[in-house]
Amino acid sequence: LNETIEAYLPAYRKHIVTQEEFMNELDPNCHAVLFDDNIPSICLKTKNNGFQEIKFSKMAVPFQRNIKNKQLLHLTGNNLVFTLVETNPSETQRKNFVTFKQYWDLRNQDGMKNKMVDTQLSYGDAGLLYYFDYRGRIKSRILSYADGYVLCPHNDQNGDRILESVYYIKDNVEYIDSYDDTFMYRYKKELMVNESEDTGWILEPPIAHGFDEIPLITKRGDVAWNNVQNIITSYEILYNVFNAIQRRHGWGLLYVKGKFKNNAEKIAGSVILNDTSLEGKGDAKFLTPPTPQGTLDTLQLMLETIQLGSSTTFILPKDVKTGGDISGIAIQLTQSLDIENALQKVIDWQNVADKMVRLFKYGLSKELVAKGENKTAITEFEDLHINAKFKVWKPMNDYEYNQMLTILTGAGILSKETGIEKNTESSPDELIRVEKEHQAMIDEQIESQERQMKMSQQAQQSKGGEE
Repeated sequence: LNETIEAYLPAYRKHIVTQEEFMNELDPNCHAVLFDDNIPSICLKTKNNGFQEIKFSKMAVPFQRNIKNKQLLHLTGNNLVFTLVETNPSETQRKNFVTFKQYWDLRNQDGMKNKMVDTQLSYGDAGLLYYFDYRGRIKSRILSYADGYVLCPHNDQNGDRILESVYYIKDNVEYIDSYDDTFMYRYKKELMVNESEDTGWILEPPIAHGFDEIPLITKRGDVAWNNVQNIITSYEILYNVFNAIQRRHGWGLLYVKGKFKNNAEKIAGSVILNDTSLEGKGDAKFLTPPTPQGTLDTLQLMLETIQLGSSTTFILPKDVKTGGDISGIAIQLTQSLDIENALQKVIDWQNVADKMVRLFKYGLSKELVAKGENKTAITEFEDLHINAKFKVWKPMNDYEYNQMLTILTGAGILSKETGIEKNTESSPDELIRVEKEHQAMIDEQIESQERQMKMSQQAQQSKGGEE
């Protein structure tokens, strides 16, 4: 009481980068160094006392693309891992779970997940839109800034998504498609040369999209190279300056000192120069340029800083020694930055994985009902609780990994069902296949016992008849 407390809101400045800049940074053919006139060139003096510039092609280094691809590999190199969240699942739930995973593979949903992550790491945001095609099948497609789509999500005061909007231009007409839990609202506006003819935005009749929640999934985040773009730019400038200097001075010079006649003697293919000066101090020697080790060390330092700043490790063939430890564990330790970064992104992308499962599961249930394959699929799939998680890709030996699962399953530490699900060679319906084989084995044993009992009874009957 009677105490005054001053509160301050955080204040900081940020450099705003547009998505167009992201596109230019990602494409090596658009890098700024290619258009930098400050990169030195070679100028030579001609016989006519004129000057001639020797131009050479500037070179861009695709760091951004390599960083993006490396981060994409560690985050999406493995398929999503599904778990049926039921204490005691029924036979119907088991079959529906297998059906879900089979259709997930048939519709390439892991591929769509990879494309979405690729798009977000490349341009800063990405959208995945689920829809029903003309046959009533559940499908999905990527909405990317590179394809002309601008994503505009809207949240309420608690941060919950209440509307997803997409702006794009098609056939000289501007569109804004907005999705809520029930409808798709389309606004359109024709592009007019004369502003006085502008009719403004027109709302078309809402269309039911067929899902029980917003069918558009969006994800925003930093591009893969966001923290190291300035270092990459400096690296490319120094790299090109170094190439220009090496081209001018990198081959060395033949230095000849003395007084010589214009006509030199040539003996056995060699030119003989005779020094005619009185001092007789003529000399000829090959001068090598100073070593560029300082520049090379700076480029190496920048390369290491780029890897540290982007949490991305580049392992080249020269880095792997055939006589050393090249096991999966050794490579994992080397790529700890990549793995730690991917583990953090798993948390960031969990909501996307959950919504992909919900939308695909709901859409698949409606498709199965429409095709007549399962009339009660909607209610059955509503009770089907599936958890999906990203699994970080790490260098490993599949044989050793599967052998580990076999040992843990045999020791009773892991259940057989978990061992089957996590085995790298398992099919989506692997558990059902194993159960069928087990049931077939039991049926064969029962039939064998019945045949033996029948033969034994026949033998006893025949023995009794003889007596």
